[in-house]
Amino acid sequence: MVTGETTPRLTGLDSVQGAIDTIEQYFENGWTDGLPVVPPTEEAVRAMVAAAGRDPLEVLGIMPPRQGVVTVEVVATNAVMAGCRPEYMPVVLAAVEALLDPQFDVRGLQATSDPAAPMVIVTGPVVEQVGINHGVGLFGHGSRANATIGRAVRLLMVNAGGGHPDSGDKSTLGSPAKYSYCIGADVDTPWAPVHTEFGFDAEDSCVTVYASDAPRGNNPGGSGSMELPLWLLADSMSNLNHNIIHGGHVVVVISPLIARLLSEEGWTKQDVKLYLYERARVPVERVQRYKQLRYGRDQEAGDLYWWPHWLNVDEPNINVPVVRHPDNVLVLVAGDSGRSRSAYCPARPYNRPVTKKVRLPA
Repeated sequence: MVTGETTPRLTGLDSVQGAIDTIEQYFENGWTDGLPVVPPTEEAVRAMVAAAGRDPLEVLGIMPPRQGVVTVEVVATNAVMAGCRPEYMPVVLAAVEALLDPQFDVRGLQATSDPAAPMVIVTGPVVEQVGINHGVGLFGHGSRANATIGRAVRLLMVNAGGGHPDSGDKSTLGSPAKYSYCIGADVDTPWAPVHTEFGFDAEDSCVTVYASDAPRGNNPGGSGSMELPLWLLADSMSNLNHNIIHGGHVVVVISPLIARLLSEEGWTKQDVKLYLYERARVPVERVQRYKQLRYGRDQEAGDLYWWPHWLNVDEPNINVPVVRHPDNVLVLVAGDSGRSRSAYCPARPYNRPVTKKVRLPA
């Protein structure tokens, strides 16, 4: 390899065997997520940078814990390695900018023992423009855009941030979502897209990055009132988790069929948020018991981190909401438009969701 502008350049045989040798070299150097990568040739990286329409040496931030400098060209190199097409590059850049925003706290996500991974939620016209799956099987396999955009983010966390299991990524059990976690949403919806809740216009294309465990699916089935899928979602959300103690957000995904029928019954998105906020709750006695078993009974007075004051209640039958405010429930519409399915994506509360606008080149 020889030195280029900011990232190493490939040398070697321009042949199938040369590509195989390069892939093996990347495995040996630890420059991969455990899967083979696409060799980042000079031409491929140049095309990726050109698709961004930005200076290759523009610094986007620092990736902990290794404190690697993230430039547009570094992102382009990892996007090539992930298998991205050049037209995905503006989406990848928006995701990386959200990831590096201090409010998101990628350092905490890299260092946590939780299984959470950055969930890349793409909304707006760019979803269909570049072919991001927002329909059948959107959390699963089969879509190049979803798979490679999410993987580019993970490769950057590994290569720029040193996020290797145990040395830089301290997740105890890990998660399949740590390979790639990217979906399209809010294309086939009766309500405004989620990015409007962060101050953007409905016609904008945006990426929201959210630290999440893998999705937990529900199957309402049958027919009748559309309260049933919401009731099931509230039930799946009603469990002991960090959000109850420390605040945070939750993401729920409902199929376009459910959203359309809810809208026909007169439900607004805010109605859905309020319903889930009121019904996704846990008895305070269970939360108190959880804190006592985990941290002990002798808590320091006024220590809100270890023993929040709202746990010191004696009234019976008090239920604690899983989030502090209805607006902390992010409702996405995505999935098979002909089936009534939903999913709950639990959050790591210390990482706030961050939304960035996709900067498309002229």
